[in-house]
Amino acid sequence: MSNLDAVLMNIRTVVAGVVGALLFLSVPTTVEAQETAVPALGDGLVSEAPVFPVVQPPGAYVRALEAGTRSADGRPGPNYWTQRVDYSIDVELDPASAHIAGTETITIHNNSPVAMPTVALRLYQNVFAEGVERNRTVQLTGGMEVSRIAANGTELSEATRQTFNRDGGFLMLGTLVAIRPSEPLAAGDQLELEVDWSFVVSGGGGFRNGHLDNEVFNIAQWYPQVVVHDDVFGLDFEPYLGDGEFYVDYGDFEVNVTVPEQWVVVGTGTLINPGEVLRPEQSALLASAPALDTLVHIVTAADIADGTVTRAAGDGLHTWRFEADNVRDFAWAASSKYAWDATGAETGSERGRALIQGVYDPEVTTWAQSAPMGKKAIEFFSDYLYPYPYPSATVAYGPPQVGGMEYPMITFINRRDNPRSLNGVTTHELSHFWVPMIVGTKENAYAWMDEGFTTFNTALAMDDYYAADEERRPGRAGSMAGYLRAAQAEVEVPIMWHTDFAPNGFGRGVAAYSKPGMLMHTLRHMMGEDAFDAAYRDYIETWAYKHPMPWDFFAMMEEAAGTDLDWFWQSWYYETVTLDQAVEAVSDVEGGVEVTVSNNRGGVMPVELHLELESGATIVDVWPAAVWAGTREVTQFVPADGQVRNVSIDPDSWYPDIDRTNNDWERPGA
Repeated sequence: MSNLDAVLMNIRTVVAGVVGALLFLSVPTTVEAQETAVPALGDGLVSEAPVFPVVQPPGAYVRALEAGTRSADGRPGPNYWTQRVDYSIDVELDPASAHIAGTETITIHNNSPVAMPTVALRLYQNVFAEGVERNRTVQLTGGMEVSRIAANGTELSEATRQTFNRDGGFLMLGTLVAIRPSEPLAAGDQLELEVDWSFVVSGGGGFRNGHLDNEVFNIAQWYPQVVVHDDVFGLDFEPYLGDGEFYVDYGDFEVNVTVPEQWVVVGTGTLINPGEVLRPEQSALLASAPALDTLVHIVTAADIADGTVTRAAGDGLHTWRFEADNVRDFAWAASSKYAWDATGAETGSERGRALIQGVYDPEVTTWAQSAPMGKKAIEFFSDYLYPYPYPSATVAYGPPQVGGMEYPMITFINRRDNPRSLNGVTTHELSHFWVPMIVGTKENAYAWMDEGFTTFNTALAMDDYYAADEERRPGRAGSMAGYLRAAQAEVEVPIMWHTDFAPNGFGRGVAAYSKPGMLMHTLRHMMGEDAFDAAYRDYIETWAYKHPMPWDFFAMMEEAAGTDLDWFWQSWYYETVTLDQAVEAVSDVEGGVEVTVSNNRGGVMPVELHLELESGATIVDVWPAAVWAGTREVTQFVPADGQVRNVSIDPDSWYPDIDRTNNDWERPGA
C-alpha cells in the first residue's frame, strides 16, 4: 500500500467514525421537561478576562514522545535517530554561458526503524522553471535538467503518477523528484543513488544565488539533495516555493569544482589540493593563516591584474577539491575578480583554531574588513554559544540578489559600502553557522528557530563589537521597533505559521526575524541573563547535528526557568495578540502605595514597576504574569520608605507594549 493510499484509508476510517457518532447522538429520546435556570454572563459563564491556554503540540510530536525519540524535557529520547546522507559531486562551471553540469553519487543511510519504499530529492533550481509553483518572482532559466538517475547501479525510468507506485522509477514533481527503487530501503541499510544534471545559473532575476556579469558566481541550492526523513513528521515532502528555506540532513561531502585557470573557488569544507591550483607561496600563506591573528593576502589586486591568481593549467582548467565532514549542505563561490584574505580565529573547540577567509572585489574597499569582521563574529559566538567545530569560515562577495545568505562554513553577501552594514550582515550570517547549520532546525516551516535566534545573537555580538561606542550599539531596539511597526499596522502573522503561508512579506519577515528576536531578549530578562544563557547554550549543545522542533525548545527553556511558560509561548508564538499595560491609579497607604494596573489588550506579560521616591531612590517591583489570571485589572501594595514621586511600567522597554503613553504616573505637582 502506498503512503498516499494509507493516508486516504485513515481519513475514510476517521470520517466513518465521526458519522457514526453523529448518527448515535441524533437518535431521539424521551425525557421529562425540566426547568433549568440559565446563568447570566456575570455569573461566570463567559469571562472577558485573559486566560492561559495550554500549548498543544501536533499529534506527530506526541507520538514521537510516546515512541521515545523525543523526551518531555525537550531533549532527544533514548530512541532518537537521524538519517545520514553522504555526497560525492563533480561539477564544472562555464562562466561565459553560466552553465553548470554535474554528476553525483549519494549514499543514504537509513537509521530509522522503518523501511522506506520511497525517497525524494529536492531540485531547488526548478523554482526557476516555467510552470513550477513558486511564491517569488524569478528569471526563468529552464530549471534543472536531470539526464540520469540510478539506484544501486540500476538506471531508473521516469514514471507517471499512475505507474509510480506500481512500477517504481522516478516521478518529477516540480522542485521535487520522488524515487521508488526496485526494493524498499530497509531499516539499517543504505541506498546509493547516481544523478547527472545541469542548469543555467540565474542572473539578475534570481535570489539567494546567482552571478554578477558572469564574473562572480555564488552557487547554492545547486545539486539534487535528499529530502529529510525525521522521527516526527516522516518524509518532508514539502515543495520548495522560494520563501521558505531549508531542512537538510547531515553527512560528508567530497566536491570537485572545475573552473578556468585564474579563477578562485572557495566553498564549504577544506580545500585539499591547494598545491595543484595555487602557487607555492600562496599555499604556504594559506596553511599559515589559521594560527595567525593578522591578515595574510593569498590573492591580491596585483595578482588579478598580472594574471597570477593561480598556477597555469595545461588545458586552461583547474579542479578545486573540497572535503567537508558532518555538514548539512555545501555551497561555493567562484570568481576571476576575487582578492583573497585569510586569518585565524580561536574557537575553543577540540579541532583548534579555524581558518577565516574573505573573498571580494578589491575595488569595493570596505570588503578588506570582511575577514577581520568574520574572525570577531566566530570568536564571539564560539564563546557565547558553542565552540565552532568546523575548520573554516568564509565571507564571499556576491551579486545583488544574494542579499546575505548562509550555508555551512560559507556566507554570500552582496556589495556593502558601509562598514557598519557589512559588519552587521556578516555577523548575522555567521551566527547562522550555529543555527541552523549546527543545530539543524526545520527552517522551511519554523523560520523563527534560526532567523529569530540569529537576530537575537547578532544584537549581542554587535553590542560587544561596539562596546566602546554607545551610539553605534544596536542592542535589541531594532527588533522591538520592527515588531511594533507590524503590530501597530496590524499586518502580523503568528510566529508559528509556516513561512510559505504568510500573506505578506513584511508580516512574514517580522514573524521570522524581529518578533522572535525581541522575545528572546524578553525571555532572557525574565529568566535572568545567567540562567537564560546557560539554558540557551545547553539547547545548542544538546541539539547539535540533530533536528529540534519548537516544542523541544519550549520544554528546555521551561525546565531551566523552573516554571510553566505556556502563557508565553501560546500568546506570543501562536497568536498575534498585543500588549498594552497601563497605570490606572496610585494611592498612598501606610508603608507604601497601592498601584492599579490594567491589561488593555490580549497579550500577557509580567508587570515591571519602577517607582521613584522623592529622595531619588528607585524601587523595582515585579508582578508575575500569573496576576492576570481571571482579571484585566490588578491592584497590589508596593512597600515604599518615603513618598513616591512617579511610577513607570517597564521604562527600559523589555516588554513589547504597543502604547507607552499610558505607562507612567506622576504625582501632581511633583
